[in-house]
Amino acid sequence: MLTKLIMIIMQNYLVSKNSIYLKIICIILIIPFRGFAQKNDSFEKIIPKITHYTRTDFEADGQFWTMTEDEDGILYFGNNDGILIYDGERWQKVALPNHSTVRSLIKDKNNVIHAGGYNEIGIVKKKSNGTYYYLSQNDDLEIESENLENFWQVHEFKNTIIYRSFSELTVLSNKNTSHIKANGNFLHSGIVNNHYYVQDQNTGIFEFDPGSFSLQKQFDTSIINSSIVAFLPSKTIDEVLIVTKSGELFLANRSTHQLQFLKSLFNRDEQEQIITATYFKGDYLLGTLSSKILKLNRAFEIEPNHATFDKLSNSTVLAIYPQEKNNRLWVLMNNGIDLVEFDSPVSQLFDNSSIADMHIYKNILYLATNTGVYYTPFKTENFTIKDLRFKKIPDLEGQAWSITEENGDVLVGHDKGLFRLNNFQPERIGSTNGIWKIIPLKGYTDQYLAAGYSGLYPLKYNGKWQLDEKIKGFDESSRDILQIGSTNNLWICHGYKGVYKLKLDDRLDRVYALEHYTDQNGLQSSFNVNVALYNDVIVFTTNTGIYTFNEETSKFTLYKPLNELLNPKLNTRKLLQQDSRVWFVQDDEVGYFDTDNQNKELQKNLFLNLKGNLNRGMESILPLTDQQVLIGATNGVFLYDLEEKAAEAAKTKITRVYLQGKNQTTTSLNLENNEQLSNAVDVLRFEFAAPGLPPSSQKEFQYKLEGIDTDWSAWSTNPFKEYTHPNGGDYTFKVRARNYMGQAAEETSLSFTIPHPWYQTNLAYLVYILILFVITFIIIKLVNKKIEKERQKEKLAAHKSKKLLELEIEQLKLEKDKARIKKDKEQLEEDNLIKSKELANYTMLLVKKKEIFTDTFNALKDFRNSLKTQAARKRLQEVLFNLNQHRMGEEYLNVFDVHFEKVHQNFFNQLKEIDPSITKRELRLCAFVKMNLTNKEIAPLLNISTRGVETARYRIRKKLNINDESFNAYLENLAETPSIN
Repeated sequence: MLTKLIMIIMQNYLVSKNSIYLKIICIILIIPFRGFAQKNDSFEKIIPKITHYTRTDFEADGQFWTMTEDEDGILYFGNNDGILIYDGERWQKVALPNHSTVRSLIKDKNNVIHAGGYNEIGIVKKKSNGTYYYLSQNDDLEIESENLENFWQVHEFKNTIIYRSFSELTVLSNKNTSHIKANGNFLHSGIVNNHYYVQDQNTGIFEFDPGSFSLQKQFDTSIINSSIVAFLPSKTIDEVLIVTKSGELFLANRSTHQLQFLKSLFNRDEQEQIITATYFKGDYLLGTLSSKILKLNRAFEIEPNHATFDKLSNSTVLAIYPQEKNNRLWVLMNNGIDLVEFDSPVSQLFDNSSIADMHIYKNILYLATNTGVYYTPFKTENFTIKDLRFKKIPDLEGQAWSITEENGDVLVGHDKGLFRLNNFQPERIGSTNGIWKIIPLKGYTDQYLAAGYSGLYPLKYNGKWQLDEKIKGFDESSRDILQIGSTNNLWICHGYKGVYKLKLDDRLDRVYALEHYTDQNGLQSSFNVNVALYNDVIVFTTNTGIYTFNEETSKFTLYKPLNELLNPKLNTRKLLQQDSRVWFVQDDEVGYFDTDNQNKELQKNLFLNLKGNLNRGMESILPLTDQQVLIGATNGVFLYDLEEKAAEAAKTKITRVYLQGKNQTTTSLNLENNEQLSNAVDVLRFEFAAPGLPPSSQKEFQYKLEGIDTDWSAWSTNPFKEYTHPNGGDYTFKVRARNYMGQAAEETSLSFTIPHPWYQTNLAYLVYILILFVITFIIIKLVNKKIEKERQKEKLAAHKSKKLLELEIEQLKLEKDKARIKKDKEQLEEDNLIKSKELANYTMLLVKKKEIFTDTFNALKDFRNSLKTQAARKRLQEVLFNLNQHRMGEEYLNVFDVHFEKVHQNFFNQLKEIDPSITKRELRLCAFVKMNLTNKEIAPLLNISTRGVETARYRIRKKLNINDESFNAYLENLAETPSIN
């Protein structure tokens, strides 16, 4: 009504000259009212996603007091160890100079973070290298008092920053500081509807006047018996809801300046306390000492929380920081931080067991799990978390495989057998153990097949369920089964043995025909084959693509329409088509595509949290509406909202850049463009984050370094990238981010320069060119020289070859001459030998003749003396005379000399050279000695006695200067030139 009244007033006065002022007034009136009137159904519609941050994450004390957020989405937390700063990937701790607890933080309109500790006021600043530090303002603001103690709260109010301690308000305005002392103790402060309120103990509630920098009392607090923990907006702009530590609620009216007691939230015997309170999208949330967070309804009554805050990690809540635009709450606790996200597209409804199947019947959600069967009320269209009350079916402990509804009954396939649920109580059907699931048989009335561990069982309904004996002729596991049309033919896929095609007889008691297909029939492998129906086509999913069966060839062939959509290199394990949407499980990812969409784009990002948690081979997907789906996993049931939400404005941030030099020291670099780095870079590390994206969502980053990388990298969850040994040059590092919901963060970049080392400068390159030129010139010269040398060498080799050839020819000629000479020599030697023999024979003949002549002459002489007559003696004397005249004389020896010289050339000349005085007679003696004649044989030839021969030899030895050497050996050793004639 108030909103309508204000709108009527605005319409009536739109044309007035003061309408602009009236509009402003009305807007001011409407905003808080509309904000209060809005109903937040986040608490009813979904179970929020809660992310826990522990000491392991932030590596500091676990107690948190306050927090704020800057324009980039960087979060600042007040902690016992100082200020903890979180960019969505990394935590950084900033301590105050006195290492006190930080209890107050706020971001002002200039994006400056103000912090207050024990006797400390300052701001948080960021260095150019990306690290944060605390800058104390105590000296600048002349805060000298040591009695201020803790600054518990800080607010920005009309161009001022107001810190609250127990003893005073410290007001900062344009670098001026004002101190407003408390009459008692300032216990709490807050801003509601553009008014700053502070409680002064035992005095009242005051309002700060920014004009006079003073406090004006607004309300008497005599009826309030404990400290205030929150000032909150109420139903009208003039009303303020006050929450006290003891759990009392008061309504403060600015018009009457009166406090109205509303109610007490706790009984007197309860020991509970309210520590903090906040207003979040039309709801009041109260942080308590031991009950986590309480929610107040419109009547200021505590509502049951159901599952909303049950999973907070600590019971003591010290502060609640709402992020209304993102529909998130940060809960600061006595030991850790929890992030509560109401806009998360995924909610976990159940987490007690591993899910094998799900089914909804008559607004009841049934779950088949490894520990049994669970159920809960569940309305698909108007689901609220209040409805979730999971209960377990009794007497069905153990592995349940499937849940189906047939003929108005819920049937459970279980390790123990087949069961019917009657009023949530199990009734056994038949006595067979190990039933996977039930399928209806098309073409029959009320006839079904129960797929068991070791075959098929007929199941009949005729007012009650009847499970018959196993069908004969097939004894394999039949979990994955599909009827071919309305025939008695079935496809059954075995996880390890391939594919079976069965034909049942009409009575369903035996297998009429059975064919077994393996990797010999077109499949690349017999393992992991599953059967499904896609657009009325029976397809088989495998590790190596999707196939259909060709009846004509009895072979499996690749099915092109699906292989073009789904990567055939991945293992497609499940296909589920509902209308125009097809769900699939491929490797470890769930996704879907719409067949009525021309692009058929695969949607997988939303389900990335299921990686590693899928129940392999038993993946359960239960679409609820076009925008909602339930998916079962090993860690429970997840509800996904497929509706695309407006992406949050987010930027990717380069948070730190590290350089590791040659000496292994690490340096943090400035995050300024065109920064010049050292050229001694071994490792260059970039760290980045996307603080604007939901902190709990898994983020992926893509990056490239222009100057090294030509393309963007693959998406990676690593919030850093390292490059080793980058060369000198100009570089630009670019990075962008996205999360698993498909939300993207704006790309950012950083340009920098790595100077070239001296050996890579232009001057160095010029020197290199000159050196290269000189080296090239030298090489050319050397090559030419070598070529010339080779040419000369070849020429010399050719000449040498020619000479060798000539020498060989000459050698051949010489060898021929040598052979001829040898032959001539041999002939000469032979002739010489013959001549020597002839000479020897001649000499011996002379000797013999001489002896005979001498003997004969002497005999005749003797005979003369015996003659009687003178005439005879005279005649004999004449004969003797005649003989003596013709005795062998010099002429025979001259002939000997000539023949000897022919055989032993130069023999006489050599002797004459040794001693020119040697006589001819002595030369002949030497010749006879050389011929090895004895002295006795020589004597007659020389007409001397043997004694004379010895004397002559002695004389010759002296002439030739022969001492101890044998005379014969000496003469033999004289060089002789063989005769050629």
